Amino acid sequence: MARGWARSGAAAIALAALAVGAPALAQTCRAAAPTVGQTVSGPVLHVIDGRTLCIARGPTPEQWIPLRISPAAPVLPVDRERLMAAAFSQSLTCRITRGGLVKTATCTLAGRPLETLLTEPATVTQAKTWR
Repeated sequence: MARGWARSGAAAIALAALAVGAPALAQTCRAAAPTVGQTVSGPVLHVIDGRTLCIARGPTPEQWIPLRISPAAPVLPVDRERLMAAAFSQSLTCRITRGGLVKTATCTLAGRPLETLLTEPATVTQAKTWR
């Protein structure tokens, strides 16, 4: 059922999240992340900054997991707009690599490393259109 929700409701929830605005991380992504070594998948419904995003496991912020993208030189740091262009409303699969208040993870989109997508010319161009 969670996968069905992710496919059918992600775009609608993402648009609703944009309409409400961008509240602080503590108010937006409230679910606890899995432990180091585990994997989490779902649509990205909020991008906090160039390294931090929320993976949705359900329709409400209590079910959104905050994750920090693991840095991969020279790709990161990345601006928020580029991360939005690459990942917003897309379904990511992220493996937790480090603990902390906000877990660090390496993520893929359709089997491709997110870091690779962030450097593609199409992503860079699309990022220029985000407000």
